[in-house]
Amino acid sequence: MTRRRHGDLTVVSLAGEVDVDNSGRMRTCLDESARARGCRLVVDLSAVTFIDTTGLGVLVRVRADLREREGSIALVAPGGQVLRRLRRTNLAPLFPIYATLSQALA
Repeated sequence: MTRRRHGDLTVVSLAGEVDVDNSGRMRTCLDESARARGCRLVVDLSAVTFIDTTGLGVLVRVRADLREREGSIALVAPGGQVLRRLRRTNLAPLFPIYATLSQALA
């Protein structure tokens, strides 16, 4: 998990598996990144090989928290299991989803 600023955006990059065992760390990292009012957050999932419903739930909760503080969240999910899981659970329409980090930052 890495976090960096890119202009007025905060980019959090995740890698490997996101599941019940590590979703607490993910939640803490995203919460710390999304504290400011009007925060714009990009979560890069391009190196994530697996995400379970716990990880998806964290993304949905962070989205709700950001909306309450007039912020936003976008995801980078180029395909594979993560994008299929977002679509299968009908969560994809909740997020702007980009194929590359460059597109999300543009």
